[in-house]
Amino acid sequence: MNALLRFLRAVRSLAGTMVTLVLSLLPLSALLVALPAVAPNEAVLADSVPPATTRGRRLLRRLGGVGAGLVVVVALFAFAVEVVGRLPLPSKGQFGVLAQKVLGATIAETPLFPPGPEPTVGIGPGIVPPTPKEMVEKKGKLEKALAAGFDDPIRLREARTDLDTVNKQIEEVLPNSPQLRVLLDPGWGPWLGQPIWKLLPPPLVQHWPFVFLVVYAADLGLLMMIGRVPLAYNYRNLVVRWRIAGLTALAFTVVVGLLVALLAFVNGMYKLNEGTGIPGNVFVLSDGATDELFSNLGYGDVDNAVRQVVTLDHEGNPLPAPVGVARAVRGAGGKLTRLDPGQEPPAGQQAAYLASKEIYFVVSQPVPVPEGATPRRRLLNMRAIEDAPVAAAVHNIELHPGGAWFSSVGVRQVATGEKNPDGTPRTRTYVECVLGEGAAGTLGADAGKARLDVGDTFQLGDLDWIVVGVMKAEGTTFGSEVWVQNIDVVTKTFGKKGTYTTMVVRTDRDTIEAARALAYHLQQRYTAAKFKAFPEPEYYAELTKTNDQFLMWIVIVAGIMAVGGVFGVMNTMFAAIAARIREVGVLRILGFKRWQILISFMLESLAIAAAGGLLGCALGSIADGFEATSQLSGGAGGGKSVSLKMIVDYQTVAAGMLFTLVMGRLGGLVPALSAMRMEILDSLR
Repeated sequence: MNALLRFLRAVRSLAGTMVTLVLSLLPLSALLVALPAVAPNEAVLADSVPPATTRGRRLLRRLGGVGAGLVVVVALFAFAVEVVGRLPLPSKGQFGVLAQKVLGATIAETPLFPPGPEPTVGIGPGIVPPTPKEMVEKKGKLEKALAAGFDDPIRLREARTDLDTVNKQIEEVLPNSPQLRVLLDPGWGPWLGQPIWKLLPPPLVQHWPFVFLVVYAADLGLLMMIGRVPLAYNYRNLVVRWRIAGLTALAFTVVVGLLVALLAFVNGMYKLNEGTGIPGNVFVLSDGATDELFSNLGYGDVDNAVRQVVTLDHEGNPLPAPVGVARAVRGAGGKLTRLDPGQEPPAGQQAAYLASKEIYFVVSQPVPVPEGATPRRRLLNMRAIEDAPVAAAVHNIELHPGGAWFSSVGVRQVATGEKNPDGTPRTRTYVECVLGEGAAGTLGADAGKARLDVGDTFQLGDLDWIVVGVMKAEGTTFGSEVWVQNIDVVTKTFGKKGTYTTMVVRTDRDTIEAARALAYHLQQRYTAAKFKAFPEPEYYAELTKTNDQFLMWIVIVAGIMAVGGVFGVMNTMFAAIAARIREVGVLRILGFKRWQILISFMLESLAIAAAGGLLGCALGSIADGFEATSQLSGGAGGGKSVSLKMIVDYQTVAAGMLFTLVMGRLGGLVPALSAMRMEILDSLR
């Protein structure tokens, strides 16, 4: 029995500690005005309050405290959202994806609205029954697609059959599914069926680290306005006990520095993807392909597709102007001059479509290692180009001075300095290539150089290669690629002859809306061939799934590190309070209230955390500009091995500072509460 009581007390104590830690993340000013909820006779904003002698009065004070605390929290967050909304921040924050994952559920998916039975219509062996939300979403997509129209009668028939199946599933489940009834309700469905993050103000989702930092800054200002806190005492204590405070701050420095470096890596990957996708480009793969590595496009299929002109958007509405593939005429030296939409080429000249037909493949290359070391290999991203000037125009790629695009032949004969038996100069055949800056650096390390340059040679597979140009492609995935002419000697060697993998076309309107319209047309309405088409920014955004996984793992690692940091702060603050028990009693005799003692020790903890966090951010900023390699993948196989630069920007620093302040608050509240609860006489003994 005693053991059971001890266990229950331990559980109760642990639960109380967890609640206390969660409350420590709230603004301290809100906790102060809510203090009557736990101590009805404690004065906060006044010197004294009349004692609440009856249960009714104590209950009213408790309710009033809770209400006042909620009002302060809402007011602080509303103020912070307004301030952050006015800052010159990008529309999508680096950590918005994390907020969307955490708040991705809908209110309709809570236990308040049970999903009901699973449908049986159209559910065969191996088919997972859809949820109410999935049925509603599929119904909406099919209705929108049918409204837009299909040129292919087979696809039209399939869409109608699928819609009939979904409607029968809904009819079967609806009577016993409160969740489905709510989602289909025209009044409540659009609200309760939305992810929670869509119901919140955009700054609170996309830039939540800044919102919390503004909340804590405003909270500090309110604390200074509410009443006096013995700040001079805290300052003298930090100066006198600087060794202990310094060691605690050092722990914050190490943890935050590592966190900033990890976030800089993810930030570099996001910037890499953002810099590659061009709003007016459409990325075309074969139907069913999940990545360009697995795509196979027929030569005739792509030639016909570039001549399409689109008059309807992806929802079936008329476009302001027809959308087609941009065209250009060739001038001296193969230079392209782009034509305006609808403009005809000058007499005697033929226009070329800005449609880059490409073959993407990955080659395994041995890495030079010291004698006796374990052999290693690396993966090189290769792209065989049909027309180099067109590809450069479509991808907005330029070459560094001194470089040139490979010739239409794609190979070059280079004298070896030796002679054949008949006395003629001996030559060697080299495949011409253009390197991205990252690939040039990777291959240059093998030759003991910072990077390969024009005229340098290397070996890959059974072929000899010569560099004829280096692309200005830093900040894009093309920086990690090797571009070559689409010639048999290359495609046969690496097993890629006969088909393209990718076609990237530039729309003549150069807008994301035009790209969406053309992509939808090629995928849904075009009947001569089946394609999978995306606006190029959306294709590369799909590759950020790898980044999301990295970010989630970083959050997990940061949580583990934070546990150590929190306990370190707790240990330091408990030791500080134990050594200053009499000082706490003196402060109480001098007239400082319990809540002022609480704020005093909390601010001391936050000061140590902030100092360590600033140093940690400075330490992590050293990683800015470091080069690293990673793998981009959409989560369904394939992907690209890329070189990137780690980026420490203001968003990364804001996240680091928020992290250190959270650790300081979590670690400082429990010791501060223990100091606040001390009686004057007990502390002086």
